[in-house]
Amino acid sequence: MRLLLDTQVALWWLTASPRLSKASRELMSASPCAVSVASIWEVALKHGLGKLPVSALRFRDEMRSAGADILSVSDEHVLATANLAVTHRDPFDRLLIGVAHSEDLVLLTADDALIALAGKEPRLPLRGV
Repeated sequence: MRLLLDTQVALWWLTASPRLSKASRELMSASPCAVSVASIWEVALKHGLGKLPVSALRFRDEMRSAGADILSVSDEHVLATANLAVTHRDPFDRLLIGVAHSEDLVLLTADDALIALAGKEPRLPLRGV
């Protein structure tokens, strides 16, 4: 299984946060992981607003150093969001779902709203931490 890390999960991984379960850490260690450029953009925005101490450059560089692939956003990723019958409105989350769907990845997330959504729409490539 190839994993796409949502922004929060990636940040928890990098900071060794206890919020990330042991089982999730083991899954991430045993699986190829990727991070979308959308997550780098989200970190840049939140860092600029003072909501995150981690800069986008540091986030990207540390994810690369940890062995994660950095995925560019493509037109296919964006088009996949248009086909989602999803009421979840967070544009970053929707784009990450599109990336996971298009790239045959499983989105590893801690977002309760996304996890609940996956329960309603089992075709979505999501897994909770």
